[in-house]
Amino acid sequence: MEEESTSVESKAEIAERRKKVAEWYDQYMLVQEMIIDADLIGSLKRGKQWIENFRSETVWQLAGDVSGKSVLDIGCQYGLFSFYLLEKGARVTAVDISERWVEKCSEEAAAKHPDKDVRFLVADAQDLPFEDGSFDVVVCTEVIEHVDFPGKVIGEIYRVLAPNGVLVLGTPNTSSYYVLLYKILKELLPMKTIRWVLGKVSSGEEKDLYEKLRDQLPPDKQYEFDVERKKLSEMGQELGISSPNEAGIDEHIREFSSVELENLLDFAGFDVEKKTGFAFFPTYFFLEPRLKFRERFVPVKDKSWWRYHSAPQMYLRAVKRKRPIFLD
Repeated sequence: MEEESTSVESKAEIAERRKKVAEWYDQYMLVQEMIIDADLIGSLKRGKQWIENFRSETVWQLAGDVSGKSVLDIGCQYGLFSFYLLEKGARVTAVDISERWVEKCSEEAAAKHPDKDVRFLVADAQDLPFEDGSFDVVVCTEVIEHVDFPGKVIGEIYRVLAPNGVLVLGTPNTSSYYVLLYKILKELLPMKTIRWVLGKVSSGEEKDLYEKLRDQLPPDKQYEFDVERKKLSEMGQELGISSPNEAGIDEHIREFSSVELENLLDFAGFDVEKKTGFAFFPTYFFLEPRLKFRERFVPVKDKSWWRYHSAPQMYLRAVKRKRPIFLD
């Protein structure tokens, strides 16, 4: 009886934490939406174009031909991948733990794509509300680093994928050459010096990213941004997501090296077929010519040894082909 009682308490605690995490992401959505809707300039504008163009193309190329296929987009946020793959002919189901993101995407789908097969649902990636083998393709980027049980997410993806189904997975890479260089610099130089150098390289300003974003918001939005960001930080501290000693907000709970991620996928029953990365250099610093000429001269690479090992953000294409090593 004692073990059963402990189990029930643990489940209740997990459910309560997930509820609070969902509330945190609802709040995060308010902050992000102000940034998404803003008319950014300079390096921030390039960064936004970079994310909205190259990330979507990379995911699509890794997924392959999605025309007529059922695609699940996990952690859809404002529907960047969902709507991109919808335009490529996919039948899209998208989920997010934030009710506000789901409402926003549902409204956009009804207004802009009333004749398309797309739906947005509130769901936890660690407990997906779908039958086994429901999807041909699952897209899961910038998700597993945000959850308490990333292995559970991968297990759920395996369950809802059809045999030989494709997973496109993206997450930060702790073994990236950029990350390793940053760690070395932290041992040799004060953080203030590192931030100053990075600021000069990226935009010539020694400012936190959120400060730069705030400066480019309309005056009437700056106060609202400060209020919502402060609330977000306080909620994050309660969850152990944000630190009161740090100016920024780091919502990552667990990050992986490339080896750790590949091992996790192997144990879960996936074969990794392609590996690439979302590189800052040269893509970010030469964004304008790439955007102008990329279709003919510089297509996004969906398989690149250098990008995979150098980029701080890694992307993989994995196929459900074998029995998982560990089963419930």
